[in-house]
Amino acid sequence: MLKKNDVLQVTVEDINHLGMGVAKRDGAVIFVRGGVTGDVLNIKIIKVAKDYLVAIISDIITPSPYRAEPECPAFKRCGGCVYSHISFDYENILKRQRVENEFRRFGMTDIEVLPTIYANERAYRNKLQCPVAENGEMGFYAQKSHDIIPLSGCSLQEELTAPIFEFLSGYFKAHPIPSIKHVYLRCGKATGEVMVCFVCKNKSFKEESSLAGEIVERFKNVKSVILNHNPKDTNVILGDKCRVIHGSESITDILCGLKFVISPLAFYQVNHDCTELLYSAAAKAANIQPSETVCDLFCGIGTVGLCINAMTPAKKLIGVEIIPEAIENARQNAALNGVDNAEFYCSAAEDFRFERPDVLIVDPPRKGLAPKLIEYIGSLLPERIVYISCSPDTLARDCDMLMKYGYTFKDVQPVNMFPRTAHVESVVCLTRK
Repeated sequence: MLKKNDVLQVTVEDINHLGMGVAKRDGAVIFVRGGVTGDVLNIKIIKVAKDYLVAIISDIITPSPYRAEPECPAFKRCGGCVYSHISFDYENILKRQRVENEFRRFGMTDIEVLPTIYANERAYRNKLQCPVAENGEMGFYAQKSHDIIPLSGCSLQEELTAPIFEFLSGYFKAHPIPSIKHVYLRCGKATGEVMVCFVCKNKSFKEESSLAGEIVERFKNVKSVILNHNPKDTNVILGDKCRVIHGSESITDILCGLKFVISPLAFYQVNHDCTELLYSAAAKAANIQPSETVCDLFCGIGTVGLCINAMTPAKKLIGVEIIPEAIENARQNAALNGVDNAEFYCSAAEDFRFERPDVLIVDPPRKGLAPKLIEYIGSLLPERIVYISCSPDTLARDCDMLMKYGYTFKDVQPVNMFPRTAHVESVVCLTRK
């Protein structure tokens, strides 16, 4: 029986969505940190649990053909990327397999999972949330902890925000501001506009005006400096209230040819170029006709519905979102782009009651659709449901439930919206039989 501190040789047979290699010995499953499918390794057991073991690599005897050298020096410690030690091509294969495995788990063996599509590998994140310690250290959380790894940048962040990140990292190290818990940077890739948001325990800090002034003096593309008040000690980063310190209360970006106003609390996809691929795939699958009504649940600032409506115009577009600031942005965005067939309502998706649409678009958070909402959709029976998901397990679960109401679909399109991380986006179009 294997025990802690045992050293042994294994061949890695697989890699999971946490970036850990999977090996087997004497009927036991061993998760190997940093292991890659095909590696032959000497490993050391560091944890023994009831159903599995965890090991670290002592020596790489034969490296996997999928293995790659991580570009980031913090890869082994940071909790952000999990796939920097494998080739990008293999990452896309793994993400397709992950989506396929979830659908197979629910018995959907006849569904085709298409090859993963993607737009980029690095420098794609238009939104960055970085913890700041009371001593001014700024960086990213280590894996499975709240320990901060001090860094002056991230290879996944948009180049627009990189110099601002570096400046703030140096500033806080020299001038700690204990009230600041996080720095939140957001940018519009197409417009070049940047928002800097300080998440604070208090409603203000004495250096806020001078710091904001220095930021906008150094970085002309910063259009908005915001203070977000969050006194709670939880894993939720942003509080409910924002106050403008300098400039505008929002920034703008251009997506799929449309201009969008983005406020600090509103949802906006983090990967601009890949979002355009995703929405194009969703529009193609939806095949909306000019006589049809479309309802867009979890609409955020209106990006999904307005972009698809621009590609395949509908008779009427209805958007629903629970965040009031996002609905305000959505209405602004419709007017900004001359869209006169759209209406937006502030409500939880599961509580909103609407007439039967021809096409229903849903883009829920990771937890998926509430059973109450699925039941209501099943009572309305729209002709087509376009489901955009960031969680393959809840997507497969919800599709399985929707099929009980007479829906069918033939394929799933994985989209690598979050390269080098464990996450994958997918889009499905369900049609009534």
